Amino acid sequence: MNILILGGHGFIGHHLSKLFDQQGHSVTVVDIHHRYGEYQDWEYNPVMLQRLEYMGNHALFSSDVCNAVDMDQVFAQSQPHIVIDLATYPNAKMVKKNVVDATTNMIAATAIALDLCVKYQVQRFVLASSSMVYGDFGSQSPNETAECNPLTLYGSYKLQCERMCKIWHKEHGLEYSILRPSALYGTRDMVVRVISKMTVDALTTGTINVNGATNRLDFSWVEDVASAFYHAATESNCANSIFNCTRGRGRTILEAAEIIQNIIPSTINALPHDNFYPNRDTLNSQLLQQVSGWRPAVDIETGIPDYVRWLMAQEFVSKF
Repeated sequence: MNILILGGHGFIGHHLSKLFDQQGHSVTVVDIHHRYGEYQDWEYNPVMLQRLEYMGNHALFSSDVCNAVDMDQVFAQSQPHIVIDLATYPNAKMVKKNVVDATTNMIAATAIALDLCVKYQVQRFVLASSSMVYGDFGSQSPNETAECNPLTLYGSYKLQCERMCKIWHKEHGLEYSILRPSALYGTRDMVVRVISKMTVDALTTGTINVNGATNRLDFSWVEDVASAFYHAATESNCANSIFNCTRGRGRTILEAAEIIQNIIPSTINALPHDNFYPNRDTLNSQLLQQVSGWRPAVDIETGIPDYVRWLMAQEFVSKF
């Protein structure tokens, strides 16, 4: 099949691109390497070069997903069977800092992609949503039927994009699949997430600042999540459905910090929970496993050391 990945050079995207290439599909990527007001040159370029070396064969369009004319040309040339939308802000605080750009990137760009999927008769549109749509978890392990009450602009935009997929399906028959990951981490990530920030804290200051030490997150290894997207994109049982796609085991942030501390000698500084973020824990990701055979495999005891060792081996670490 012809696979079009919007944001295909991103954290999930470059892993997913490799999966499709390995399975013999033709991969086209749209990516302008948007920095979301966060990434610095010294940490950005080396990581991106590693992603490009890792991800395998693909065609690239350096096009803006917010530009309808450019995106029409991408669709016309790539003739995709499946479109996977990963071209989105990575986290909630970035959205808060860049509200106008984020609104265009997350809402308008999704509408453009959905319209073009209809125009070019795409078989399925796959959306990267987020566990942030739930807000505070109302149960210890909510499944996809749990009430959504997002508490951040990021979460509300993700939920709106989910609703857009359903509307385009109802009005145009466009098939969709929606995935809700949580607390991603893994190699070739930028320093924008919990695990990466705590690791850099340990390396640069000798102190790991832990906001809400006893709070739990469903830390999810990026390759497990990329595999979930592959299943959701290619299997008939995943059509017109929403799936949680996490490890399925909430762990305290303190547990994660202690694993880092065992590798990088440091002190843990426990701080109050940041009330900007909802209270979360384990997500029930059984549905995707039941309908597709997807299995998340990596726990933090394995994944965090792999990430920390990768980061410490990078030349740009000396610039922290």
